[in-house]
This record gives sequence, structure tokens and C-alpha cells, in this order.
Amino acid sequence: MQILFGKHYGKSLELLLLKQPDYVAWMLSQRGAHGVMKRAQTEAKHLVARFNAKSLLKKCFSKEGSEQAATRCTVYGENALVPYWWCSSCNPYQSGANAGKLQAVATYEEALDHVLFWCGGRAADYKSLIKDLAQAKGLPDRVGEKQAAAFFA
Repeated sequence: MQILFGKHYGKSLELLLLKQPDYVAWMLSQRGAHGVMKRAQTEAKHLVARFNAKSLLKKCFSKEGSEQAATRCTVYGENALVPYWWCSSCNPYQSGANAGKLQAVATYEEALDHVLFWCGGRAADYKSLIKDLAQAKGLPDRVGEKQAAAFFA
């Protein structure tokens, strides 16, 4: 779906979800939307559900040498730039994580909420965390319209 309003007019919603998550967060926060904005919000929610349904392809970060696939991501409070990947059987705190300081980020919405609450809504942190999550779910390093469409297909 192409955006038909605002500064990203003509760009695909798929690409914006991956490369401009701060804009998507703003768009989704608009209450009482109607017309093209409401349609974009509805489609964004469907794309976010597809994003969330994708499995992580990363290996568990555990120092115990787990070869299991990661099932969750954690980041430290104000730092969205260094995610850690864990399988469901590992306890990050037993592997040396600072007790009580990790935040679980499993979904697109949780990533947006984390950046808003812990990182002050910095655009660079939105981009970094969503990019890391998307790449952990199979998104290639270089992303254009074609790659974004394929990721959500």
C-alpha cells in the first residue's frame, strides 16, 4: 500500500514500517483518523501482525553454548542499540545479564513502546531496534521497496 498523505507521500507502507518506524509510531498514535489515514492505520496493523508472526532466525546468545534458535529479544533500559537474543530455556540473568535491567522486546509494538518509554522516542533508536528485529526475522541488510514487499508477503 502506498501512503497518500504527508511527508512520505508515495512510499510504500511496508518500507516505512521497516525504515521509518518513528513515522509509523506517530501515524498509529493519531486518534480519530478517517479516510486515507484510517486505511493506512488499518493496513499498518495488518503488516505489524505479519511482522510479529515471523520467527526469529538468530541463535541463542547464552554463554552456555546453546545452539537453539532464539525465541526472544532483550535490550537494556535506555539502550536499544544492542539487542540480545535468547531461547525460551535460557535465563539471561544466569548468563551474566545485569539483574532487573533487561526489557523484553518480542513484537513490533513492544519495540516502539520500549523506545518511547526508555529512549525518549529517539528516531535513531526506533530505526535501530526495528532493523535488528527485522533482520533477525530474515530481512536482508539492504532494503528497498522490493525487499520490503517480499518481507511482508
